[in-house]
Amino acid sequence: MKWNANIGVLTGRKWNAQTKVDQSISRLQHQEIVGRVQVGRAGLGWGDVPRFWSKANRKERKEMVVAEVTRMEEDRYRIKAVSQSRQGSWTSWEGVTIRSINWSDMWKIPQARLSFLIRSTYDTLPCPRNLHQWFRSEECCALCSTPNASLQHILSGCKIALSQGRYRWRHEQVLRKLAEVLEECRQGSNAPSAAEDLTTFVTGGVRRSMRPKETPRPFSLDQEWRMRVDLDRKLHFPMENITTSLRPDVVAWSTKARAVILIELTVPMEEGIEAAFERKRAKYSELAAECREAGWKTTIYPVEVGCRGFMGLSTTRLLREVGLTGGRLRKATKALAEEAEKGSFWLWLRRKDKAWGKNT
Repeated sequence: MKWNANIGVLTGRKWNAQTKVDQSISRLQHQEIVGRVQVGRAGLGWGDVPRFWSKANRKERKEMVVAEVTRMEEDRYRIKAVSQSRQGSWTSWEGVTIRSINWSDMWKIPQARLSFLIRSTYDTLPCPRNLHQWFRSEECCALCSTPNASLQHILSGCKIALSQGRYRWRHEQVLRKLAEVLEECRQGSNAPSAAEDLTTFVTGGVRRSMRPKETPRPFSLDQEWRMRVDLDRKLHFPMENITTSLRPDVVAWSTKARAVILIELTVPMEEGIEAAFERKRAKYSELAAECREAGWKTTIYPVEVGCRGFMGLSTTRLLREVGLTGGRLRKATKALAEEAEKGSFWLWLRRKDKAWGKNT
Protein backbone atom coordinates (compact mmCIF):
# COMPACT_ATOMS: atom_id res chain seq x y z
CA MET A 1 0.00 0.00 0.00
CA LYS A 2 0.97 3.59 -0.39
CA TRP A 3 2.18 4.16 3.20
CA ASN A 4 4.41 1.03 3.04
CA ALA A 5 5.94 1.89 -0.33
CA ASN A 6 7.23 5.28 0.87
CA ILE A 7 6.12 6.91 -2.37
CA GLY A 8 5.14 10.55 -2.29
CA VAL A 9 1.97 11.44 -4.15
CA LEU A 10 1.96 14.95 -5.55
CA THR A 11 -1.35 16.75 -5.08
CA GLY A 12 -2.64 20.29 -5.04
CA ARG A 13 -2.54 22.71 -2.15
CA LYS A 14 -6.10 21.98 -1.03
CA TRP A 15 -5.85 18.20 -0.88
CA ASN A 16 -3.13 15.96 0.54
CA ALA A 17 -3.17 12.21 -0.13
CA GLN A 18 -1.23 11.21 3.01
CA THR A 19 -3.52 13.25 5.25
CA LYS A 20 -6.66 11.73 3.72
CA VAL A 21 -5.30 8.18 4.02
CA ASP A 22 -4.42 8.72 7.70
CA GLN A 23 -7.86 10.20 8.37
CA SER A 24 -9.58 7.30 6.63
CA ILE A 25 -7.65 4.74 8.70
CA SER A 26 -8.60 6.57 11.91
CA ARG A 27 -12.26 6.59 10.86
CA LEU A 28 -12.20 2.87 10.05
CA GLN A 29 -10.65 2.04 13.42
CA HIS A 30 -13.23 4.22 15.16
CA GLN A 31 -16.06 2.48 13.30
CA GLU A 32 -14.80 -0.85 14.59
CA ILE A 33 -14.96 0.47 18.15
CA VAL A 34 -18.52 1.74 17.64
CA GLY A 35 -19.61 -1.54 16.03
CA ARG A 36 -22.57 -2.17 13.78
CA VAL A 37 -25.37 0.41 13.91
CA GLN A 38 -28.82 0.57 12.34
CA VAL A 39 -30.73 3.60 11.01
CA GLY A 40 -34.25 4.13 9.70
CA ARG A 41 -37.13 1.64 10.01
CA ALA A 42 -34.94 -1.34 9.11
CA GLY A 43 -34.68 -3.91 11.89
CA LEU A 44 -31.50 -4.96 13.65
CA GLY A 45 -29.21 -6.89 11.34
CA TRP A 46 -30.71 -5.55 8.10
CA GLY A 47 -28.21 -4.85 5.35
CA ASP A 48 -24.70 -6.04 4.53
CA VAL A 49 -22.34 -7.11 7.30
CA PRO A 50 -19.59 -4.46 7.64
CA ARG A 51 -15.90 -5.33 7.37
CA PHE A 52 -13.68 -4.37 10.30
CA TRP A 53 -10.14 -3.05 10.01
CA SER A 54 -8.49 -5.51 12.41
CA LYS A 55 -9.93 -8.55 10.60
CA ALA A 56 -9.22 -7.40 7.05
CA ASN A 57 -6.28 -8.61 4.99
CA ARG A 58 -3.94 -6.38 2.97
CA LYS A 59 -6.12 -6.27 -0.15
CA GLU A 60 -9.31 -5.65 1.83
CA ARG A 61 -7.67 -2.82 3.78
CA LYS A 62 -6.72 -1.13 0.53
CA GLU A 63 -10.30 -1.37 -0.70
CA MET A 64 -11.63 -0.10 2.63
CA VAL A 65 -9.31 2.93 2.56
CA VAL A 66 -10.32 3.83 -1.00
CA ALA A 67 -14.02 3.47 -0.11
CA GLU A 68 -13.60 5.53 3.05
CA VAL A 69 -11.78 8.35 1.24
CA THR A 70 -14.62 8.40 -1.30
CA ARG A 71 -17.15 8.49 1.53
CA MET A 72 -15.31 11.37 3.19
CA GLU A 73 -15.48 13.41 -0.02
CA GLU A 74 -19.16 12.59 -0.44
CA ASP A 75 -19.78 13.72 3.14
CA ARG A 76 -18.07 17.01 2.34
CA TYR A 77 -20.35 17.54 -0.64
CA ARG A 78 -23.35 16.56 1.47
CA ILE A 79 -22.48 19.12 4.14
CA LYS A 80 -22.43 21.78 1.43
CA ALA A 81 -25.77 20.54 0.08
CA VAL A 82 -27.38 20.71 3.54
CA SER A 83 -26.60 24.42 3.68
CA GLN A 84 -28.64 24.95 0.48
CA SER A 85 -32.28 24.99 1.52
CA ARG A 86 -33.70 24.48 -1.98
CA GLN A 87 -31.14 22.50 -3.99
CA GLY A 88 -30.14 20.48 -0.94
CA SER A 89 -33.63 19.44 0.14
CA TRP A 90 -32.87 15.88 -0.96
CA THR A 91 -30.61 15.51 2.08
CA SER A 92 -33.72 15.47 4.30
CA TRP A 93 -35.35 12.53 2.52
CA GLU A 94 -35.91 9.64 4.92
CA GLY A 95 -36.61 6.02 4.09
CA VAL A 96 -35.32 6.42 0.52
CA THR A 97 -32.81 4.15 -1.18
CA ILE A 98 -29.94 5.45 -3.30
CA ARG A 99 -30.65 5.47 -7.02
CA SER A 100 -27.59 4.73 -9.14
CA ILE A 101 -27.48 5.71 -12.82
CA ASN A 102 -24.47 4.48 -14.77
CA TRP A 103 -23.09 5.90 -18.00
CA SER A 104 -24.92 3.29 -20.07
CA ASP A 105 -28.24 4.41 -18.62
CA MET A 106 -27.40 8.06 -19.19
CA TRP A 107 -26.84 7.40 -22.90
CA LYS A 108 -30.09 5.45 -23.19
CA ILE A 109 -32.34 7.90 -21.31
CA PRO A 110 -33.71 10.68 -23.55
CA GLN A 111 -31.98 13.96 -22.79
CA ALA A 112 -35.21 15.74 -21.90
CA ARG A 113 -36.11 13.07 -19.35
CA LEU A 114 -32.59 13.01 -17.91
CA SER A 115 -32.71 16.79 -17.53
CA PHE A 116 -36.06 16.48 -15.76
CA LEU A 117 -34.68 13.87 -13.36
CA ILE A 118 -31.63 15.93 -12.40
CA ARG A 119 -33.40 19.29 -12.18
CA SER A 120 -36.39 17.90 -10.27
CA THR A 121 -34.07 16.26 -7.75
CA TYR A 122 -32.36 19.60 -7.08
CA ASP A 123 -35.60 21.60 -7.49
CA THR A 124 -34.32 23.78 -10.33
CA LEU A 125 -37.18 23.27 -12.78
CA PRO A 126 -38.99 26.45 -13.95
CA CYS A 127 -42.05 26.01 -11.76
CA PRO A 128 -43.98 29.18 -10.76
CA ARG A 129 -42.28 29.38 -7.37
CA ASN A 130 -38.78 29.22 -8.86
CA LEU A 131 -39.69 31.72 -11.58
CA HIS A 132 -40.94 34.09 -8.90
CA GLN A 133 -37.68 33.73 -6.99
CA TRP A 134 -35.49 34.09 -10.08
CA PHE A 135 -37.30 36.82 -12.00
CA ARG A 136 -39.88 38.18 -9.51
CA SER A 137 -42.63 37.17 -11.92
CA GLU A 138 -46.10 36.30 -10.66
CA GLU A 139 -47.29 33.01 -12.10
CA CYS A 140 -49.97 30.57 -11.03
CA CYS A 141 -50.71 26.91 -11.49
CA ALA A 142 -52.34 26.62 -14.92
CA LEU A 143 -54.93 24.17 -13.58
CA CYS A 144 -56.04 25.45 -10.16
CA SER A 145 -54.62 29.02 -10.22
CA THR A 146 -52.60 28.54 -7.04
CA PRO A 147 -50.11 31.43 -6.95
CA ASN A 148 -46.39 30.62 -7.11
CA ALA A 149 -47.01 26.86 -7.18
CA SER A 150 -44.06 24.65 -6.28
CA LEU A 151 -42.83 21.51 -7.98
CA GLN A 152 -44.44 19.47 -5.22
CA HIS A 153 -47.77 21.12 -5.99
CA ILE A 154 -47.51 20.27 -9.70
CA LEU A 155 -46.44 16.65 -9.25
CA SER A 156 -48.58 15.63 -6.29
CA GLY A 157 -50.61 18.46 -4.75
CA CYS A 158 -52.89 20.02 -7.37
CA LYS A 159 -56.58 19.37 -6.63
CA ILE A 160 -57.62 19.74 -10.26
CA ALA A 161 -54.95 17.29 -11.41
CA LEU A 162 -56.16 14.91 -8.71
CA SER A 163 -59.80 15.20 -9.75
CA GLN A 164 -58.89 14.69 -13.41
CA GLY A 165 -57.12 11.44 -12.56
CA ARG A 166 -53.60 12.51 -13.53
CA TYR A 167 -52.01 11.21 -10.34
CA ARG A 168 -54.15 8.08 -10.52
CA TRP A 169 -52.84 7.45 -14.04
CA ARG A 170 -49.24 7.63 -12.84
CA HIS A 171 -50.09 5.41 -9.88
CA GLU A 172 -51.58 2.79 -12.18
CA GLN A 173 -48.50 2.79 -14.41
CA VAL A 174 -46.30 1.95 -11.43
CA LEU A 175 -48.84 -0.50 -10.01
CA ARG A 176 -49.02 -2.36 -13.31
CA LYS A 177 -45.25 -2.81 -13.32
CA LEU A 178 -45.29 -3.92 -9.66
CA ALA A 179 -48.05 -6.43 -10.44
CA GLU A 180 -45.94 -7.89 -13.27
CA VAL A 181 -43.02 -8.39 -10.90
CA LEU A 182 -45.19 -9.96 -8.19
CA GLU A 183 -47.00 -12.20 -10.67
CA GLU A 184 -43.70 -13.57 -11.91
CA CYS A 185 -42.72 -14.39 -8.32
CA ARG A 186 -46.13 -15.93 -7.61
CA GLN A 187 -45.98 -18.20 -10.62
CA GLY A 188 -42.49 -19.28 -9.64
CA SER A 189 -43.66 -20.15 -6.13
CA ASN A 190 -46.57 -22.22 -7.45
CA ALA A 191 -44.39 -24.16 -9.88
CA PRO A 192 -43.64 -27.77 -8.88
CA SER A 193 -40.44 -28.01 -6.86
CA ALA A 194 -37.90 -30.72 -7.59
CA ALA A 195 -36.63 -30.78 -4.01
CA GLU A 196 -39.71 -30.96 -1.83
CA ASP A 197 -38.35 -33.19 0.97
CA LEU A 198 -35.07 -31.86 2.32
CA THR A 199 -33.28 -33.36 5.31
CA THR A 200 -32.56 -30.81 8.02
CA PHE A 201 -29.54 -31.46 10.25
CA VAL A 202 -29.50 -30.28 13.87
CA THR A 203 -26.44 -29.77 16.08
CA GLY A 204 -25.95 -32.51 18.64
CA GLY A 205 -27.68 -31.82 21.94
CA VAL A 206 -29.92 -29.14 20.40
CA ARG A 207 -33.62 -29.85 20.19
CA ARG A 208 -35.27 -28.86 16.94
CA SER A 209 -38.28 -26.58 17.26
CA MET A 210 -41.35 -27.96 15.50
CA ARG A 211 -43.34 -24.76 15.91
CA PRO A 212 -44.29 -23.30 12.51
CA LYS A 213 -43.59 -19.69 11.67
CA GLU A 214 -46.37 -17.30 12.64
CA THR A 215 -46.57 -15.77 9.15
CA PRO A 216 -45.19 -17.52 6.06
CA ARG A 217 -42.95 -15.65 3.71
CA PRO A 218 -44.83 -14.02 0.79
CA PHE A 219 -45.13 -16.43 -2.13
CA SER A 220 -43.42 -19.25 -0.22
CA LEU A 221 -43.17 -22.48 -2.16
CA ASP A 222 -46.04 -24.97 -2.48
CA GLN A 223 -48.61 -22.74 -0.75
CA GLU A 224 -50.84 -22.20 -3.82
CA TRP A 225 -50.84 -18.42 -3.71
CA ARG A 226 -53.46 -16.40 -5.57
CA MET A 227 -53.43 -12.68 -6.28
CA ARG A 228 -55.77 -9.85 -7.27
CA VAL A 229 -54.76 -6.36 -8.37
CA ASP A 230 -56.88 -3.20 -8.31
CA LEU A 231 -56.43 -2.45 -12.02
CA ASP A 232 -58.92 -2.01 -14.89
CA ARG A 233 -61.84 -3.14 -12.73
CA LYS A 234 -62.92 -2.64 -9.13
CA LEU A 235 -61.23 -5.00 -6.73
CA HIS A 236 -63.50 -7.04 -4.46
CA PHE A 237 -61.88 -8.26 -1.26
CA PRO A 238 -61.58 -12.05 -1.64
CA MET A 239 -61.70 -13.12 2.01
CA GLU A 240 -64.94 -14.79 3.08
CA ASN A 241 -66.98 -13.38 5.98
CA ILE A 242 -65.09 -10.06 5.77
CA THR A 243 -66.94 -7.01 4.47
CA THR A 244 -64.96 -3.86 3.76
CA SER A 245 -65.05 -0.84 1.49
CA LEU A 246 -61.25 -0.62 1.45
CA ARG A 247 -59.48 -1.59 -1.76
CA PRO A 248 -55.81 -2.50 -1.32
CA ASP A 249 -53.83 -2.25 -4.53
CA VAL A 250 -52.76 -5.89 -4.31
CA VAL A 251 -54.24 -8.76 -2.30
CA ALA A 252 -52.41 -12.09 -2.27
CA TRP A 253 -53.69 -15.04 -0.28
CA SER A 254 -53.07 -18.72 0.29
CA THR A 255 -55.96 -20.86 1.48
CA LYS A 256 -53.54 -23.68 2.21
CA ALA A 257 -51.43 -21.51 4.54
CA ARG A 258 -54.39 -19.41 5.75
CA ALA A 259 -52.31 -16.31 5.00
CA VAL A 260 -53.18 -13.02 3.31
CA ILE A 261 -50.93 -10.15 2.20
CA LEU A 262 -52.20 -6.59 1.74
CA ILE A 263 -50.02 -4.39 -0.48
CA GLU A 264 -50.78 -0.69 -0.84
CA LEU A 265 -48.72 1.39 -3.29
CA THR A 266 -48.18 5.13 -2.97
CA VAL A 267 -46.33 7.43 -5.39
CA PRO A 268 -45.62 10.49 -3.22
CA MET A 269 -42.95 13.13 -3.32
CA GLU A 270 -39.75 11.76 -1.82
CA GLU A 271 -40.10 14.19 1.09
CA GLY A 272 -43.32 12.44 2.12
CA ILE A 273 -42.36 8.78 1.82
CA GLU A 274 -42.15 8.23 5.59
CA ALA A 275 -45.49 9.95 6.17
CA ALA A 276 -47.13 7.92 3.38
CA PHE A 277 -45.89 4.69 4.95
CA GLU A 278 -47.37 5.51 8.35
CA ARG A 279 -50.63 6.76 6.83
CA LYS A 280 -51.22 3.64 4.75
CA ARG A 281 -50.29 1.28 7.56
CA ALA A 282 -52.79 2.97 9.87
CA LYS A 283 -55.46 2.91 7.15
CA TYR A 284 -55.38 -0.87 6.76
CA SER A 285 -54.66 -1.83 10.38
CA GLU A 286 -58.36 -2.42 11.18
CA LEU A 287 -58.84 -4.56 8.08
CA ALA A 288 -55.79 -6.60 9.04
CA ALA A 289 -57.20 -7.06 12.55
CA GLU A 290 -60.49 -8.35 11.11
CA CYS A 291 -58.61 -10.83 8.93
CA ARG A 292 -56.66 -12.10 11.92
CA GLU A 293 -59.85 -12.53 13.94
CA ALA A 294 -61.22 -14.62 11.06
CA GLY A 295 -58.20 -16.92 11.28
CA TRP A 296 -56.00 -15.45 8.53
CA LYS A 297 -52.33 -14.66 9.13
CA THR A 298 -52.21 -11.13 7.78
CA THR A 299 -49.32 -8.88 6.78
CA ILE A 300 -49.58 -5.27 5.58
CA TYR A 301 -47.02 -3.98 3.08
CA PRO A 302 -47.28 -0.24 2.45
CA VAL A 303 -44.81 0.41 -0.38
CA GLU A 304 -43.67 3.70 -1.87
CA VAL A 305 -42.03 4.76 -5.12
CA GLY A 306 -41.15 8.46 -5.20
CA CYS A 307 -42.35 10.79 -7.95
CA ARG A 308 -38.78 11.28 -9.17
CA GLY A 309 -38.08 7.54 -9.22
CA PHE A 310 -36.40 7.06 -5.84
CA MET A 311 -37.51 3.86 -4.11
CA GLY A 312 -38.70 3.63 -0.54
CA LEU A 313 -37.01 1.13 1.76
CA SER A 314 -40.37 -0.59 2.21
CA THR A 315 -40.53 -1.40 -1.52
CA THR A 316 -37.08 -2.97 -1.49
CA ARG A 317 -38.06 -4.96 1.59
CA LEU A 318 -41.15 -6.34 -0.14
CA LEU A 319 -39.21 -7.35 -3.25
CA ARG A 320 -36.61 -9.11 -1.13
CA GLU A 321 -39.23 -11.01 0.83
CA VAL A 322 -40.97 -12.28 -2.29
CA GLY A 323 -37.66 -13.82 -3.33
CA LEU A 324 -35.91 -11.25 -5.54
CA THR A 325 -32.18 -10.92 -5.07
CA GLY A 326 -29.13 -9.79 -7.02
CA GLY A 327 -29.73 -8.89 -10.65
CA ARG A 328 -33.45 -9.65 -10.53
CA LEU A 329 -33.89 -7.25 -7.62
CA ARG A 330 -31.91 -4.49 -9.39
CA LYS A 331 -33.92 -5.00 -12.58
CA ALA A 332 -37.24 -4.79 -10.72
CA THR A 333 -36.34 -1.66 -8.75
CA LYS A 334 -35.03 0.01 -11.89
CA ALA A 335 -38.25 -0.76 -13.79
CA LEU A 336 -40.44 0.63 -10.98
CA ALA A 337 -38.28 3.75 -10.64
CA GLU A 338 -38.42 4.46 -14.37
CA GLU A 339 -42.21 4.05 -14.48
CA ALA A 340 -42.69 6.62 -11.73
CA GLU A 341 -40.15 8.99 -13.26
CA LYS A 342 -41.66 8.76 -16.76
CA GLY A 343 -45.14 9.35 -15.36
CA SER A 344 -44.01 12.46 -13.48
CA PHE A 345 -42.13 13.69 -16.54
CA TRP A 346 -45.31 13.44 -18.61
CA LEU A 347 -47.29 15.26 -15.92
CA TRP A 348 -44.66 18.01 -15.97
CA LEU A 349 -44.90 18.36 -19.74
CA ARG A 350 -48.72 18.54 -19.54
CA ARG A 351 -48.82 20.88 -16.54
CA LYS A 352 -50.34 23.72 -18.59
CA ASP A 353 -52.82 21.61 -20.57
CA LYS A 354 -56.25 21.76 -18.96
CA ALA A 355 -57.58 18.84 -20.98
CA TRP A 356 -56.83 15.36 -19.76
CA GLY A 357 -58.08 12.00 -20.91
CA LYS A 358 -57.17 8.79 -22.66
CA ASN A 359 -56.78 10.54 -26.01
CA THR A 360 -54.69 13.50 -24.74
